[in-house]
Amino acid sequence: MSTFDSVTLICAIVLAGLGLALGFARVLRLFTKGIFGFILSVFLCATFGGMIAGIPAVAGLISDLNASLSDAWSFLGKIHLETVIYYIILFVVIQILRILIVRLIGSVFSADNAVMRFLNRILGMILMLAAVFLLTLLVFGIFRIFESTDFVQDFIAKTDGTFLGLLYDINPVKFVSEAEETALLLL
Repeated sequence: MSTFDSVTLICAIVLAGLGLALGFARVLRLFTKGIFGFILSVFLCATFGGMIAGIPAVAGLISDLNASLSDAWSFLGKIHLETVIYYIILFVVIQILRILIVRLIGSVFSADNAVMRFLNRILGMILMLAAVFLLTLLVFGIFRIFESTDFVQDFIAKTDGTFLGLLYDINPVKFVSEAEETALLLL
């Protein structure tokens, strides 16, 4: 076992212990408020915004807004202000839903009985490990963009043959396509 694997294992044990100590409700609040909540809301807007805009009723509202804005000032139709307004409204709605859902789930898992306390602790441990694992995959996805830099090359060399190296190699998170990645490597 290499040093990187030992450190990774120790970090996983510490994070599992922290999740066990905090419980599911607190870990959920930790990863959904502040900057994490903002990033989560932006991610959900970017992921599902186009799909929601494709719903006929929503698409009709957006086109009506575009027509109204174009009638008021012609340049507003060209800059697609209606799309900006749509995404701002969607962001606010997602923020409100995120807060309500987290409070509801948090209150359910904060119930004071033995079964819920046990579930709260175990699920807190699992959520903490899963959230940090996903954040690691996102960081490795960003590393892949800058794979030609000295820092990332050094990281790849140091983690070769370790769990982190394997995780980097098989990372499903890709911010660039294979063709773009090949083009970046040729630069």
